[in-house]
Amino acid sequence: MKKDEHFSEEQLNAFVDGELDPEEKSRLYNESAKSPELDMRLCQTRKLKELVRHAYDDVPAPQRPRGPTLRRSGPFGRALVAGVLLAIGATSGYLGHGLISAEPANTSAATAQVLEQPENYLLHVVSGDPEQMYSALSHAKFLLDSADEGEIRRIEIVANERGLDLLRSDVTPYAEEIRALQKNNVVFYACARSIQRLEEKGVEVVLVPDTRQDYTALDRVVMRMQDGWKYEKI
Repeated sequence: MKKDEHFSEEQLNAFVDGELDPEEKSRLYNESAKSPELDMRLCQTRKLKELVRHAYDDVPAPQRPRGPTLRRSGPFGRALVAGVLLAIGATSGYLGHGLISAEPANTSAATAQVLEQPENYLLHVVSGDPEQMYSALSHAKFLLDSADEGEIRRIEIVANERGLDLLRSDVTPYAEEIRALQKNNVVFYACARSIQRLEEKGVEVVLVPDTRQDYTALDRVVMRMQDGWKYEKI
């Protein structure tokens, strides 16, 4: 099944969030009425967003060791959210539907290909507790250090709500640790919506250099989950 090329994932996310202008919204409504595939994409995007909202709003963050350091790596608990896994399954089932071949698949080769794919992680910071913030940075360092030799492991950290303090240059106590991780290709995202809410209250938001702010936390989580990334709430 080939994706409808007229609308990007960003447009579908904006539609579900009610952020499209009336003209774009009408065009998408009209197209979805004629395209079962586009209509399915809209349904899957809406469902996935609701599952992710439920997952990171209601599931408590994992307990992590007190006083972790970036110099020492150790096992960390992972928040594997049931709703997130369901969302991945639903989305993968839809996206993979058109890839089913009439010829028998080479199971061994397919399994080997899956195993060779690098693990990518999206860490989600919602807490303003300095220990939780530091735990997220330590966990990112651990994930980098524990990658197999030659493996390119991609890691992103997205912060919203009180967690945004991690990335505010005038508030965060961890600017140096963030910079060290950025040098190792860890990408940091500050939620655009959280920034807007603070600015509406008259708060000037100045971010740590090289922090991206072109997504909401929810949109980034949904996008990376659709890409097959592992999601962990800190």
